[in-house]
Amino acid sequence: MSLNAYELSAGLFVRGLTNLKAQLAKAEEHAAASGSGEAVLLDARISAEGRMHGDASNSPADLHMYTLAAQVHWAAEGARLAIAQLLGAQRGPAANDAKSFAELHQRLDATIAYLRELAPGDLEAGLEREVVIEHRRGSMRSSGHQFLIAFAIPHFFYHVTTAYGILRNQGVRLTMGDFLGNWGAS
Repeated sequence: MSLNAYELSAGLFVRGLTNLKAQLAKAEEHAAASGSGEAVLLDARISAEGRMHGDASNSPADLHMYTLAAQVHWAAEGARLAIAQLLGAQRGPAANDAKSFAELHQRLDATIAYLRELAPGDLEAGLEREVVIEHRRGSMRSSGHQFLIAFAIPHFFYHVTTAYGILRNQGVRLTMGDFLGNWGAS
């Protein structure tokens, strides 16, 4: 059996977002048990002090990453936008305005529901479709297949992994099993 476009995109995103929801549930428990409150975790971020070696163009502000809330937002929104590209449907990103774990869970639930409703066959044509990504340095063209493998999947896991790292850094007891879901049980 070979992999199909749905398994490589929406199916993969559903699994990652479902695991992220479970991590956020543990984060909520941690916030309640520690008395720190959810705002501390939602505003937490990973930052690097000073400049990166060999790159004088990076200011210290450039080295700060998005907050946990923003990482979760961009994991969900990145999945939605990637699917929109594969379907040939132009859409802009949703507002990054979640201020609570409840709002993040709603966003993740909505994205997971959307991804599960997709017809697997609708994504197959998207692998051959030309995708154009506009960004501040210009635009990039590729096939849907190249876009999915070289950009959409790595972009998604960048945000999921960073959210996991922020939570670990804030003392939330997470293991590789929490990141991998049922495949992490050993």
